[in-house]
Amino acid sequence: MSEHLPHSTSYRGHDVVDPTHRLIGTISDVVFDDHGDPQWAVVDLGLLRSSHYLPVASGYMTESGEFVVPFDKKVVKSAPKVERNHVVDATVSRELERHYELT
Repeated sequence: MSEHLPHSTSYRGHDVVDPTHRLIGTISDVVFDDHGDPQWAVVDLGLLRSSHYLPVASGYMTESGEFVVPFDKKVVKSAPKVERNHVVDATVSRELERHYELT
């Protein structure tokens, strides 16, 4: 298993899986921080076109192209939903950090 973070543009279209390789969803977009680094992945769960944010730094890409994260689908599904414009302001960022226990 290769554990590395891909170049930011190569996230899109990859499946997101939990540690047991159960499908969570597919990455449809990436939100960057002020330095141009990928910060949040927009994950489409396929449930009524529901999309949620996922911290990019929490996961790794396998050689087979799966993005593995340490969360199950319930955790991702209960995260704040993606805004139409995919802008993550300071308030949303704090909510996401609390949700994923990053702080």
